[in-house]
Amino acid sequence: MPLPKKTPNSPELNAKDRVYQQLRSWIITGTLAPKEKISDQAIAALFGVSRTPVREALQLLATQEFVEMIPRSATRVTAVATDRISTIYRPLAALQGLAAELAAETITTAEVEQLNVLNQRYEQAQQQNQPQAVLLADNAFHDYILKIAANPYVNEFSQLVDAHAQRIENFYLAQLNVQQPDAVREHNEIITAIAADDAVAARERMTQNWLRSMHLLQACVDRAN
Repeated sequence: MPLPKKTPNSPELNAKDRVYQQLRSWIITGTLAPKEKISDQAIAALFGVSRTPVREALQLLATQEFVEMIPRSATRVTAVATDRISTIYRPLAALQGLAAELAAETITTAEVEQLNVLNQRYEQAQQQNQPQAVLLADNAFHDYILKIAANPYVNEFSQLVDAHAQRIENFYLAQLNVQQPDAVREHNEIITAIAADDAVAARERMTQNWLRSMHLLQACVDRAN
């Protein structure tokens, strides 16, 4: 699969971070396919940078298991972790549950209103049968709760694990049924619990929401095997 012709301009990022963020995005969405070779020289030319920040970005991606760097051979995109769905989604459910619990302790009325808006956008994307928009709206909802929780460690670890989850979801996007009224209902229950400062219920509802996603993805894998 050829590299895209252009890269977004992000002047606020240094060269390594710009390359890292874009390559990770391409891997998550499938623009860079599993097992695809990555040429640091081609990446450097595309971004208009030296090979040093490209190698630094690739090393970081390797530690996060998005690429594998084979000494004196090649750098490749890793396979999608379809055999580790439980390994990914169970800790993600726990992290996101903790974020919901923390959000319940500090949320404002304006933030509750914004969560309702984000969930409405999620529901609309389902009704319009736009799979990619559904994933983006779902991510926006959960990312906003992480923002409200305001815990940098929970946010960092959750974002890393969620990136692998998003990669699996994009891989099976054509097979997923995006009409998920249960997910919309669960989001509403999460909002209600957080707005009521019910940290226990917020954690439980959020955990349930992610575990349901885990079972849906596992069903896709089972059907494909």
